[in-house]
Amino acid sequence: MTIGIILLAITQPNAASAKSVTCLYPKDQKLVFEVPKKLTDLPSIDFDYPTRVTEFSFRDGNLLLIAMDDAERSRIRMVISAQRDRATGAYVGQIVTDTGGNQLMFDNNQVECKVRD
Repeated sequence: MTIGIILLAITQPNAASAKSVTCLYPKDQKLVFEVPKKLTDLPSIDFDYPTRVTEFSFRDGNLLLIAMDDAERSRIRMVISAQRDRATGAYVGQIVTDTGGNQLMFDNNQVECKVRD
């Protein structure tokens, strides 16, 4: 129990001290979002379609963001899964987006996210 509290205290300031994340992915796409101050809060994102972030984790060198369509809540619009590169400090991984209107149109690409304090 004590170890869990210590680990939470160590990892929480890292997420809370970061103010924004900028993710770049192919086709000159960019996603910028603010990191919530509380670990349990979810960020808002600006995407081609109205979306709501349903899962967010930014700790222990990992970044995970899952966003669903606002109107069609079972439709995934974006997933980012990235790990911190120790050499550059950037988070590098994969992004899956659904940019289709009435039909599914998935794109799977590399993503690089940089954190700004």
